Amino acid sequence: MNFKLIIILLFSSLLFACQEEKPWTENHSEGKYIPVDSISIAYQDSSTLAMIAPYKKKLDLDMDSVVAFSNKEYFKKKPNGSLNNLICDMVFDVIVKRYKKSEFKPDFCLLNYGGLRQPLPKGEITKSNIFQLMPFQNESVICRLSGKEMNKLFEYLLKSGGQPIANIKVYYKDDKFKNAEIGGKSFDSTHSYNVLTSDYSAKGGDHMDFFLQADTMILCGSLLRNDIFTYIHGIKDGKLIANEEKRIFFE
Repeated sequence: MNFKLIIILLFSSLLFACQEEKPWTENHSEGKYIPVDSISIAYQDSSTLAMIAPYKKKLDLDMDSVVAFSNKEYFKKKPNGSLNNLICDMVFDVIVKRYKKSEFKPDFCLLNYGGLRQPLPKGEITKSNIFQLMPFQNESVICRLSGKEMNKLFEYLLKSGGQPIANIKVYYKDDKFKNAEIGGKSFDSTHSYNVLTSDYSAKGGDHMDFFLQADTMILCGSLLRNDIFTYIHGIKDGKLIANEEKRIFFE
């Protein structure tokens, strides 16, 4: 296939992928961001650059559009972090509203720490910032876990030093699970719980093997990233404010 045609098809596909879904109601280790630009690329073909320029301009305009504002920078951190809470809260809020009348309404949210790739900046937050934060095509999934598997989940949180969570608080003492509050109620090991997560985690990613034993798995029909955009679209003043409370406690 002609090289120039390949470049055109590549940028066309990228433009299509970057168009976030409309709001649903309407229809592991630390990573490092390395920009690819004129400085990092030793050789650039002028004719190829001229050919892709119109596509790049359109893509840049779209990705540089401001979608929200923040009064401070948000970082991820273990066991608790402002970015951990913000992202989990946004996704949880959107999916709970979607499933509010369903038996599969999520009880809490658990995402993988490594999936949050970039902090969110202070000031203007662009569409590009959200894509850099969550560049993967991970989907929102609800898994129903038994009390036995929930105990494995709590053990995993302990061993991993914490993960992003929402609508749940977990307490440990002397390196052992002590108790948990889910939706303000004490954890009951005889009950099953609906856990909102990503399809990556649901398939056992980041050693979350307990999800593989879920008796039910519901595909929510949206990317986590687009659930974030849906939440942002619903903010009247456009300001993102993280709940900075502690959710994982070690004594």
